[in-house]
Amino acid sequence: MLYWGRFLYLLFWIAALWLPNAVLAKDTTINLYSDGDNDLIAHLEMHNGKHIYWQNPGDIGQPTIVHAENGQVQISNQSVPKHRLAYGVMNEYYYDDEAFFSLDIAESENMQLIFDYVECADECREQTSVFTPEDFILLNPEEWKKLKTRAEATYPQKIRLTTDGEKNFLKLKHLGADELFFVPAAREIITPETLKVKKKGSKWLVSWQAEDNMRLQQALILTPKQAYLADIIYTNSNISNSLFYILLLAFLGGIILNAMPCVFPILGLKIFSLLQVSNPRGRWQRAMAYTAGVWGSFMLLTALLIWLKKQGEAIGWGFQLQSPWFVGIMAIVFLLLFLLMIERWHFPNMTNKFIHRLSEINEFTTGFFAVLIASPCTGPFMGAAVGYAFMRNSAEIFAVFTALALGYALPYALIELYPQTISKWLPKPGKWMHKVKIVLSVPILLTALWLFGVLAVQLHALKTQKNEQSEVWQPYNAEQVESLANAGENVFIDFTAKWCLTCQFNDKVLLQSDNFENFVQKNNVHLFKADLTENNEIYNTALSTYGRDGIPVYIYYHNGKYKILPVFFSIKDLQNTK
Repeated sequence: MLYWGRFLYLLFWIAALWLPNAVLAKDTTINLYSDGDNDLIAHLEMHNGKHIYWQNPGDIGQPTIVHAENGQVQISNQSVPKHRLAYGVMNEYYYDDEAFFSLDIAESENMQLIFDYVECADECREQTSVFTPEDFILLNPEEWKKLKTRAEATYPQKIRLTTDGEKNFLKLKHLGADELFFVPAAREIITPETLKVKKKGSKWLVSWQAEDNMRLQQALILTPKQAYLADIIYTNSNISNSLFYILLLAFLGGIILNAMPCVFPILGLKIFSLLQVSNPRGRWQRAMAYTAGVWGSFMLLTALLIWLKKQGEAIGWGFQLQSPWFVGIMAIVFLLLFLLMIERWHFPNMTNKFIHRLSEINEFTTGFFAVLIASPCTGPFMGAAVGYAFMRNSAEIFAVFTALALGYALPYALIELYPQTISKWLPKPGKWMHKVKIVLSVPILLTALWLFGVLAVQLHALKTQKNEQSEVWQPYNAEQVESLANAGENVFIDFTAKWCLTCQFNDKVLLQSDNFENFVQKNNVHLFKADLTENNEIYNTALSTYGRDGIPVYIYYHNGKYKILPVFFSIKDLQNTK
């Protein structure tokens, strides 16, 4: 009887698509609201008892698809669908009242934004709605904030779950639910009959079998109290996932981070701090103060990042430089430090006395600011450690970043403890120190100018400038990348940002080199750029699917498989991809 019910419902649905045109008037109203930038909120309202379907419609129906011609669009989030068993036998995930879609667009002059969907009630009919930028409804900041708040109230909470690449098994903890639906975000990825969801104590266990050469990347988890949209991260169950191994990677990554281009701008601040020390006593206090500054900065950023992720924000390591407020404040701080070093500006007398009384504050501040500027970029070993950390619980996250902090602080702390290692190479204190101080102030000035430049980009003051690589590099688009990769095409993805100095260094030295350009042309490589200068939820989510949470990250697809390249990769790394 079950199969007869499904068969009859299928015949009814197919027949409904061929009803006469007299009943084809659209009963779905779509309004597109803009903030004046590249963010859109689509508000869909269904009338006359009609419903449309979610991205995975269930056993019957067609997904609601948004795509663009002469432009690009990505859905960053959408309302939680309703669920029902139609005729008691067919799963449906649908919208029958209203729905919101948050869209990110790469707008062009002749762009067309297209919604393909199916309206159903007693009959069903495929519909298409086409929009151009002239159809977007521009809202002022207050109206946009209200609409965004209203839309976000209907969205699922975003989470990340890990599974062994060979087992397709998830263990869901701390949901506190007595009922749970696990819905793949796309159908025909897994075999429906193999999906098993059962409760064991306070945990939910989910397992499935995927279709050949396919992986479930995303799923909707519905409970009576909360809906979750889970990005599923695949790992390997070997020694590289043990906490001890990851802590070692983090520690080594912290040491190497001192040699990364991100740290060069504050090198002058570190060296100047050492040159000011004339008293060999108190070296332990200075070393510990610097280490405490590094550790405190790492812990503050980590705690804030964990909190934001729990609020549903899709952000990654180095998120602080995505904020124009933070960038502006840091730019002013470094400008003041420059003026202080060249003696064009002085602390007020009361402040000077306070600083002299707390001699350790200089070392602590040096360590603290060293992390704020350097942390957005990742180096060898660090990327894997950070990516692993944010797939674990809070205790393991803090453990990994403590190891990273200790590794980062170690070289400078050792110099503080054993100053004779460098003092024997330096002449006796004298006028030369003043000249050195002027020289060392230059990287600090360059840092301030760089930060002001990043701020200008974030405030769109530089939007009129054309990207010299714009004809070659395309904005990252997950669907396009997946389509090209499945077709066996070569694809290169650059996760970058204007505030990431290592990214900018690699852009000039590696990505604009003749060797790289020749390789791209010879092998017909499709180039995609995910620019995280400003917070972009889609790009951050994409980054996490590769097990990374910081940049730069370079992904190369060849023969349908991808490889995460080293931070400083070479053409041999591309050629050796199997």
